[in-house]
Amino acid sequence: MPLESNLGSYAMASDELLLELAEEGICSLRFYTWAEPTVSLGYFQPSSLLSNSQELKMLPWVRRATGGEALVHHHELTYALGLPLDIAGQKSTLWQKKMHLIIQKALLLLGVSLPEINLPELRNDPTNLLCFHHHAPQDLIIKKHKVVGSAQRKKKRSVIQHGGILLAQSIYTPSLPGILELSGIKLCPEKLAETIVNECRHALGWDFKSWKWSPEEQARIQHFVELRFANKDWNNKR
Repeated sequence: MPLESNLGSYAMASDELLLELAEEGICSLRFYTWAEPTVSLGYFQPSSLLSNSQELKMLPWVRRATGGEALVHHHELTYALGLPLDIAGQKSTLWQKKMHLIIQKALLLLGVSLPEINLPELRNDPTNLLCFHHHAPQDLIIKKHKVVGSAQRKKKRSVIQHGGILLAQSIYTPSLPGILELSGIKLCPEKLAETIVNECRHALGWDFKSWKWSPEEQARIQHFVELRFANKDWNNKR
């Protein structure tokens, strides 16, 4: 069984704080990359799945608070969107398509000319535990390969949406080409995040201000690390 990822635990705990802040009425959008290749399991996936995978069983791992299948975070830009439910709306899954359309426009502006919303075709490989082998209608597709997917978790007054943008293929997932392999475009994660934020301004009319975690917020993140994401019992209870 692979080791749980301390870095991944902190990333997931930080996103959990976005969900809590959304409960308090605060909208937030966070982008990050990964310092080491890390598997994240969907909330309901059994941890035993990793032991059965030759490619993944030696990678560090973490459990997400959102649903869906496993992801290998390697050459990826990840985003987390926290929204109060009165902004997200009761049909909050529409935000997956909203964000994917914004990401699609950002990719087009950066020279990636083929991303399309996967409306007409579904693809599902029940034998594969990886999320990017399962295509949903709102996913972004290039040449029949998924390059952007998202999942959500809802609370009483808020929703968190996780999304992964596959920048390039990982040696741990050779069956999943990324944007680099499919389009020939090597994207800078920082530039892509900046372009997505600008497109959010245009499409949603939002204003943004950057911020760093306060000492109180850092303490709340550490609490989530210890309570859930670095807690062996919590990670392995499914």
